[in-house]
Amino acid sequence: MKCPTIVNLQLSPSSLEAVQEIERLGALEKLGTKFLLIGQLWSIFGGATRTGASGSGAQQLEGTLAFKLASSDSAQSGYAIYSTNWDIFFESVQGLGVIKRRQIELIALKQTQKSALSAKERQFWKAIYQGCRYE
Repeated sequence: MKCPTIVNLQLSPSSLEAVQEIERLGALEKLGTKFLLIGQLWSIFGGATRTGASGSGAQQLEGTLAFKLASSDSAQSGYAIYSTNWDIFFESVQGLGVIKRRQIELIALKQTQKSALSAKERQFWKAIYQGCRYE
């Protein structure tokens, strides 16, 4: 939906607070994305490496050159990158955007239900609720 043109829009204090809340949601989404990325990188590059349990014959295997090459940091990092479930990571990042949009819709809906709003202000919040965007 294309955003309507609203001339001389004056936002009330409650609307200004709602706009600040929407800005805060945007900042939280960015912060959440950063934490998801840091967690993903930590699980790839800083995760604990596993070795065989004692008594399972893994002790003999650990001494071989092939095992040492396969268990090097670069080999483990490469395998960790390969075996990471990237789909879940990207779904999580997208989920943050979905949550933010739902919260914005809820804020806009609550604003449209306030009786003290001017007609222009109500039109503004209705457009936000319906998802208007500049194209």
